[in-house]
Amino acid sequence: MAGRDSEYERPILLACGGCDARWTALTAAHCPTCHTTFASATSGFDAHRVGGTCQPPPRVGLHEDRGYWLLADERAPGRVLHAEPPDTITRRMAG
Repeated sequence: MAGRDSEYERPILLACGGCDARWTALTAAHCPTCHTTFASATSGFDAHRVGGTCQPPPRVGLHEDRGYWLLADERAPGRVLHAEPPDTITRRMAG
């Protein structure tokens, strides 16, 4: 569109300084301790913290979709990008 800055059309890309995760969903919550990304802070993120400790998402009933860990009724708000293959991350978190 004429008169618009080309940067205006770009999606916002958020990143973690401690791992290679990148995402665009502003509602997402990324844990700075275990470096897992959730659809929101009030659902999966809270569920994975039990007694102040990170739990593997499958252990607390979460499932993965496009790099986000979700509760049963949630949908991924986009996609989490990693330099590391996603199956490696899933195996590490299932631990």
